[in-house]
Amino acid sequence: MKFDEIFSQLKTEMIALSVCRAASDDVLRPVLELVDSYGITAHLVDDEKALYGLIESIDEKYLDHPDITIHNIENDQEAASCAVKLAADGTCNILMKGLIPTSVILKEVLNKEHSLIDSELLSHVAVFDLPNYHKSILLTDAAMNISPGIEEKKQIINNAVDFAHSLNIKMPKVAILSAIEKINPKISTTLEAESIINSYNRDDSLIDGPLQYDLAISKTAAATKDIRSEVAGDADILIAPQIEAGNILYKSLVYSARSRVAATILGAKVPIVLTSRADSAEDKYHSICLAMKSIS
Repeated sequence: MKFDEIFSQLKTEMIALSVCRAASDDVLRPVLELVDSYGITAHLVDDEKALYGLIESIDEKYLDHPDITIHNIENDQEAASCAVKLAADGTCNILMKGLIPTSVILKEVLNKEHSLIDSELLSHVAVFDLPNYHKSILLTDAAMNISPGIEEKKQIINNAVDFAHSLNIKMPKVAILSAIEKINPKISTTLEAESIINSYNRDDSLIDGPLQYDLAISKTAAATKDIRSEVAGDADILIAPQIEAGNILYKSLVYSARSRVAATILGAKVPIVLTSRADSAEDKYHSICLAMKSIS
């Protein structure tokens, strides 16, 4: 599926977005654009003086907009608590991180008082529009799980496969990435890939690994190395070995390959838009749309 096709036929009815620390131009502009384009409701959590000033500088028409509610807070902890409660009590069905440290908002998401978690593991997934690839591709986990073991990777894969199905990718192909494509006792991620594949029992997806990045996305590279695999050269989902590799690949694709991206956190009762503060307004817009798509 092509990147732009993902965002066709978005669910727009009854979409309410809770934005934690919304007083940022790159955060606020895509939110306001979606209020206009799709009629979503936006709950903006931040210092009200800063928010009113920023909204006025963008367009005064939003100051008294019926679909925008401002929640005044004084610090990051209050912001996280307020924004997460709006999602937990059903007021909002999407939670978005604005200019707040990831650790602060995720700590509140994990607070058992909110009962917001309905999965064994939260995981991050990013959808990329690669310039030289024939379809969009998912990458996990570049921002959430630091060094997942075998059981954690199984759940990360399950989350990603379920998410791919929500994007109408009917038989997603999963590539478990490593530095080499052969099992090597000195490279633990190759052993983990072998263990995961040997115990994989889903019939709604295909999996292979360990695979180098080039083998996962290039049929030419796979043919050159005589890799015979239904996944090689046609992967839908890339599973990073750990957060360093995932994060470096994520940033490389955005800043060097100029890839468009949308990202979300999986495993909670509502999708969580967790973008980098350095991500563009366009990437934030697509990430909100991705969350809207996942609850369609």
